[in-house]
Amino acid sequence: MFAASVFLLYLGLETDFILPQIGLATSTFSILAGGFGTLFFGFAFLFILYRFIFPKGALIITDRGIFDNTNAIGSKELIPFEGMKNAKLEIINATPCIGIDLHNEEDYLKKLPTIKRKAHELNKKYFKTSVISLNVPHESREELLEIIDIINERIEITSVRKKMNWIKESDKV
Repeated sequence: MFAASVFLLYLGLETDFILPQIGLATSTFSILAGGFGTLFFGFAFLFILYRFIFPKGALIITDRGIFDNTNAIGSKELIPFEGMKNAKLEIINATPCIGIDLHNEEDYLKKLPTIKRKAHELNKKYFKTSVISLNVPHESREELLEIIDIINERIEITSVRKKMNWIKESDKV
């Protein structure tokens, strides 16, 4: 699609041509369509190429939460374990993913930019996925269940710590 958009942009800059469905395609039409297509598909191509060349660091699990750089709609900010219920295996279009259920989905969605928020909402509505769906790099797919177990353990540890802190604070009162 990127190559077709570049070709359409080139044709618009060089000549007018005739399309069977719409007739004469003016240079303005082909420049606009080719320009938008080149930008959109060019960005998608570069993102996929970057992820292919540098797959490390796509999913970073820390003591406090997760950094999701696995796809274009992922949050670059820390997703804390405190807000997570559990992690589970999800199959989306025959691709295994990690789905994470949240205690308060609305708070998470409010923090996202509009386009990312809409993309998450559409994924949840049409693919029946969790609000956070992590696409794991190919090299890590053999260890997918282990990654899910690690995330669930961290969620459990965080909830126990939170309860212990609550008990300590209630003893002070």
